[in-house]
Amino acid sequence: MRRHLQQTFDTSSYDVLEANPWRGASKPVYVLTQRENQLCTMKTRTNRSEVEKELGLLFSKQGKSLSENKTKQSRSGTNFRMVVEDVREGVLVFEDENDAAKYCDLLQGGGHGCEDVVEIDASSVFDICQKMRALAVLFRRGRIPPLPESLQLNLKAKKRSLEDQEDLI
Repeated sequence: MRRHLQQTFDTSSYDVLEANPWRGASKPVYVLTQRENQLCTMKTRTNRSEVEKELGLLFSKQGKSLSENKTKQSRSGTNFRMVVEDVREGVLVFEDENDAAKYCDLLQGGGHGCEDVVEIDASSVFDICQKMRALAVLFRRGRIPPLPESLQLNLKAKKRSLEDQEDLI
């Protein structure tokens, strides 16, 4: 069952990033634009592990102070899992201009409204993402991206849920 889910939501052809992986180096990348030079984006779900850790610490401390039974203390401290995810816009970014042009055509044909491919420096893309509170969905050179409909589903898919955590315990 788990294997089937991994195949359905295969993300090996792209990376979802918050920060520029090429720090210090000038690197041209290609973004897709739609009307009035707006960037093409898709809703993207991301895990907020730093928030999970802080909330986990807070709640496990509360559980320990409220509980007098040692078994309850250890159970609340080790088994408690807070899942925090955030949905933001994901800017579609390509390392290869030809890949970007092909994907723009796919989006255009699917009614998603891509009009052009623009070359921009990677640091500028991540500056824009930071201002927009967006993520970058980076398609690496030589990897075949999923079809737009699959990409849209994969980016919005819940990576895990509280029910998944219960199965692990």
